[in-house]
Amino acid sequence: MNIQLENLVSIYHENTPFEHLALNNISAEFKENTYYGIIGHTGSGKSTLIQNLNGLLLPSYGRVRIGDITLKRKTKQRTIHRAKQRVGMVFQFPEHQLFEETVIKDVMFGPKNMGMSDEEAREKSAYYLKLLNIQESLFEKAPFDLSGGQMRKVAIAGILAMEPKMLILDEPTAGLDPLSHIETMQLFQKIQQDMGMTVILVTHDMNDVYEYTEEVKLLNKGNMIRQGKTEALLTNKVLLEQYNLEVPDIVRLTFDLERKGIQLAKTPRDRTEFIKLYREWRDAHAE
Repeated sequence: MNIQLENLVSIYHENTPFEHLALNNISAEFKENTYYGIIGHTGSGKSTLIQNLNGLLLPSYGRVRIGDITLKRKTKQRTIHRAKQRVGMVFQFPEHQLFEETVIKDVMFGPKNMGMSDEEAREKSAYYLKLLNIQESLFEKAPFDLSGGQMRKVAIAGILAMEPKMLILDEPTAGLDPLSHIETMQLFQKIQQDMGMTVILVTHDMNDVYEYTEEVKLLNKGNMIRQGKTEALLTNKVLLEQYNLEVPDIVRLTFDLERKGIQLAKTPRDRTEFIKLYREWRDAHAE
C-alpha cells in the first residue's frame, strides 16, 4: 500500500486573524515496505504532515491517497476511520495512552474497536506482546505496574495488534535512556523488516535517521525542500547546515578522518560498518 500526497495544503485557523500556512503545496509518495525519515527544524511542518497521513487532520486543499482511500477537505468520518486502521501512529510517550485495567485488555481495545471478536483480539494481542518481549505472566497485571520501558512496549503492541499497513513514529525514543533508545530503534527496524511494513520516522536525531532509514524527506517552513536516499541527503553537510540540522556523528567522523588523509572505501552507515572499513584502511596502509 502506497501513500500519495497531491498538492497538499494545510492551513490552521483559516479565514481568521490567526491564519497560518503549515504545509504549502506538498506532493510526495511513501512506498510500501520502505523505511522513511521526515526531518526538519522545529516548525517545519513535520507533525502537521504525519497527522494528515491518517486523518487526524484533513487537508485544507489537495488530497492524501492511502491505497484506495482518499482523504480531502470534507471526507466523512467513516472513511477517516478506515484510514486510521491502515496507518498506525506511535506518539511521543505512547505509554501515556494506556488506560485499561490489565495489559491484555489494553492491547485488545484497538482490535475489538475494529470489530474483532474477543477471541481473535486476544490472540493477536498475545502475539504482539510476545513479539515485543512482554512475558505472558504480565498480561493480567495493570499496565501502570510495569516499568517505563515495558509500558511503552505495551502501548506499541496495542498499535501493532490492529495490523496497520504503515507505522508512523513521532519521536519514539523521547525520554529513554541510551540502552533503551537503541533497543527501541532496533525493535522498529525488526518490525519493518519482518512484517514488510512501511515505517515513517519523525525525529530530530539525525543519527537514528542516518542509521535506520532508507529515504528522507526534508521540510522547511511548510515546504518540501528535498526528497531522496538517506545517504545522499545526510552526507550533504552544506544542505544540513543550511537548514540547521546536525550532521550524523558517523558522517562527521568520516569527514574528520578524510581531512587527516584517512580515506575509507565509502561512508559507513553505522558503528559496525565504520569499524570494519577503518580496519580495512589500516590493514591496507600498514607498513
